[in-house]
Amino acid sequence: MGILPALLLGVVQGLTEFWPISSSAHLALLIHVFGWGEPDLSFLVALHVGTWIAVVWHYRSRLASIIAACWREARGRERGLPEARMGGLLLLATVPGVVLGAVFSASSEMMEGMPLLMAATLAAFAVVLWAADRWGGRSGDWRKAGWREALAVGVAQALALMPGVSRSGISISAARAAGIDRKEAADFAFLLSVPIIGAAAVFEGAKMLLEGVTVDQLWSMLAGGAAAAVAGYLAIGLLLSRLKSGTFAPYAAYRLALAAVLVVVLVML
Repeated sequence: MGILPALLLGVVQGLTEFWPISSSAHLALLIHVFGWGEPDLSFLVALHVGTWIAVVWHYRSRLASIIAACWREARGRERGLPEARMGGLLLLATVPGVVLGAVFSASSEMMEGMPLLMAATLAAFAVVLWAADRWGGRSGDWRKAGWREALAVGVAQALALMPGVSRSGISISAARAAGIDRKEAADFAFLLSVPIIGAAAVFEGAKMLLEGVTVDQLWSMLAGGAAAAVAGYLAIGLLLSRLKSGTFAPYAAYRLALAAVLVVVLVML
């Protein structure tokens, strides 16, 4: 893959990984429209590493506080630390995605070749996002929520194995349905992506090392990963800034429009 396509796909991956509009749908549509062919595994790993770097850098202070609090509680020095509790909730919410991801990884790869399914999930989960945001709580936070809410988000996140669902979108929808306010829901979804994306990058990276990487692939990886990191960092900041006074309704509307575009593209084939 050339440098320019790699940069474009990296930017799209960075934006759509964190906005609740489905990165898989956008990448698939771009690749199909421009006829770039199936990306190498090494390039997809680089995109995931880029988005992982983006979220870790954006939440670096919060992540450091969570890790430090968990360490203090593990050593018995302090108890009842809010950030340690958050760490426990994030760990619990990670489990369903890891377990179901391992069980259904082969079937999820098969589903990536089903554009009609992608259009359907884009539309269906647009309605889910809108409804959860419309009737979800306005003042709930994770200090009041417990393991049930965290587990619900984790189970919902596992649905993102299907293309078009959106990992961040379904996580935010589940949190909003549980009564968590918009910013807290987005923060939890983004923090939850740290172990999930990190685990996926390590798993896929191990397979990539077995296949080897050429010099041309390396340059595409660097370009795509860097673009994904920069775009992802900006995407997180823009979404959180918008949520100070906005809702998730525009993202739901965009998903419906993208589903319609995808159907039109399929009809024109």
